[in-house]
Amino acid sequence: MAGTRLHWAALAFAIAALLSAWNPLAAPFGLVVGVAAVLIALRAGARGAPRPMWVSAFTIALLAALGSAFVLARTAGIGRSAGALPIVPAPSPAEVEHDLGAAAEQTAPSRGRARSELESAAPEKPAEPPRRTKR
Repeated sequence: MAGTRLHWAALAFAIAALLSAWNPLAAPFGLVVGVAAVLIALRAGARGAPRPMWVSAFTIALLAALGSAFVLARTAGIGRSAGALPIVPAPSPAEVEHDLGAAAEQTAPSRGRARSELESAAPEKPAEPPRRTKR
């Protein structure tokens, strides 16, 4: 009878879905395979598979599909509150201005030396690129 082998396929798919339900990267596959396993288990039950086998496959597949949906929802941020404080607080404009001023003071001598070296190494007038002659 076809139902006797179909429940094994449903059970295998249900276990595969359950194994991939916990990981946010694999949860979409767990959801799809879990739903497919639910449908296969129901089809096996309709074709006369042994009741304990197709019911256990159905239960495992349903748990896997629901678990995958839960993992996907939590990954997307559903059910989480951001809280009152941001994760990375933004500095105030005064702090930014102070930090930039301190960095400018610290690098001023190096920038001055680099500017003078560039001016001494660069010619006064940019050289024209060499012309190509046609052969």
